[in-house]
Amino acid sequence: MKCLNCKICEDNCQLEKVDIPSLFCMNCQPSEAPCLKECPNNAIEVLGGAITINQEKCDKCKKCESVCPISAIKI
Repeated sequence: MKCLNCKICEDNCQLEKVDIPSLFCMNCQPSEAPCLKECPNNAIEVLGGAITINQEKCDKCKKCESVCPISAIKI
């Protein structure tokens, strides 16, 4: 995806982080989520009962992607 310079998102541009998904998944129970267990950097976190990816911790190893039972994670 390319920036169109529309200035709509201003300082909150999501294109800078487009290669790491903005995940808010509630498919698995956090205690049973394979992605959470597999991540070597603890980048998979639980926020309000949903599973999210902390983009600052993620090193794009794709281990979470390979174990996701519903293929919700694409890195």
